[in-house]
Amino acid sequence: MKYWEKLSKTIFKLAARKSLKKFQANSLESVLKNSLKLLDTQTIDEIKDFIKSQHTKQGGFADKGGKCDLYYTLFGCYITEALDITELMPNLRNYVKEIIHSSKLEGVYLHSAAILYAKLFEYETLPSNLVLQVKNDLAKPENSKAIYSNFLSLITYYYLEEYTELYKIQRRIKTQEIAGAMPCSVAAAKLVLDFSFGKPVKELETKIHSFYRKNGSFAALQKAPIGDLLSTGVSLYALKFAKADLRLVTPDCLKFVDSLYTNGGFCATHLDLDPDVEYTFYALLALGALTN
Repeated sequence: MKYWEKLSKTIFKLAARKSLKKFQANSLESVLKNSLKLLDTQTIDEIKDFIKSQHTKQGGFADKGGKCDLYYTLFGCYITEALDITELMPNLRNYVKEIIHSSKLEGVYLHSAAILYAKLFEYETLPSNLVLQVKNDLAKPENSKAIYSNFLSLITYYYLEEYTELYKIQRRIKTQEIAGAMPCSVAAAKLVLDFSFGKPVKELETKIHSFYRKNGSFAALQKAPIGDLLSTGVSLYALKFAKADLRLVTPDCLKFVDSLYTNGGFCATHLDLDPDVEYTFYALLALGALTN
């Protein structure tokens, strides 16, 4: 790296310092690790066995159909780290390195690959072509205005230590307004973003609570008939991130998450009978957010 590039990165890292501290204090890794405080030894062992069963011979993790999938591998990696299943890591690293060099990645798979590489190969420089692909993808007009895209950008650039781009996101967010019909997950993403950058968040907290159902779940949309684990997980994480008081909803939320547990994993809703890696991640995220 040239001297001026190092200097620029240092300057923007200093500019982003407050936001970075908020992320570090409420990192996905730390919240997932906290979830173990609410689980007994038997349950933890059952979850470990389930995660191992979802680890494929290719080295990644399986989707609902049993096929190795990079997106599900991202969730599997987070859980594997939280549960300290070290024996899966070598094959996981081999899978990520191979797929980055052999596949044309776009969208969520591109960002999953970038985050995985940054997490699993923290002492290696990310391939320059992958960083360029991420920047080009996020620079697309349809992505530059999307709130959730900004959240994805923030998470990705945080892991890649691209502080110049992180600072640009901070400036861009200041011009965005809350969309009237935004889904629960997007409202949660924006709450994390706004709190990180020091913007008022009371309105967003109220917005997220409007998705709450009395059975301890959060729904994806205002008119959705039932809550789901994804919306519940991201809502509780965002509210915890913004230091909201969760004491009134904690008992019912714990019951809801527990009701979706089966065979070592978690299901998406009460209508779903098959647990998978993705929703097990959201369950642990929710439980971690509910710890003190």
